[in-house]
Amino acid sequence: MNSPLLSKKAQKTREHVLDVSLELMKKNGYQNTTVRDICSTADISVGTFYSYFPSKTDLFLDIYKKADDYFSDTVAVKVSGSNAKERIVDFFRCYARLNVETGIDLLRVLFNPENLWFAKKRPMQKVLSDIIAAGIESKELATVLSADEAVDYLFTVARGCCYSWCVLEGAYDLEDQIIKYTDLALKAL
Repeated sequence: MNSPLLSKKAQKTREHVLDVSLELMKKNGYQNTTVRDICSTADISVGTFYSYFPSKTDLFLDIYKKADDYFSDTVAVKVSGSNAKERIVDFFRCYARLNVETGIDLLRVLFNPENLWFAKKRPMQKVLSDIIAAGIESKELATVLSADEAVDYLFTVARGCCYSWCVLEGAYDLEDQIIKYTDLALKAL
């Protein structure tokens, strides 16, 4: 989350702190990564950390921002397929890859009932909603659900796959599982 009020050097430092934090959390888990660990590895003071992030949890705001930017700027343009269903599957292929890249330890922190970000309508969901709305309009998708209801339904399925993947310690290929379940979910639409 780059702010126009931060100098280039400050933005670079903030990005460095975020990158170090995420690497430590992937390696050690969220609970086992302290602000002091982050500061030591990033070679900054604790005060510097708190000048960029009010708490360790606030690091996640940037994770969501990066994911939303990725879907808005990259996936919305690159999603491919000859029909709406293929574009939806490709969207969720990108979603699965993003979650694998994020890593199980960090996903365990993100996939919890206290995480209100899942309840928000974010740019990621808008990209999918646009794909579904276009599919409904072109009659490629026949559904009793609105585009937004279909988004909620499909994300519930995909998040369930991610949650199980975390619980089962990555025992299956997340991308394959999400595609399989997305295909099944699309049949119900």
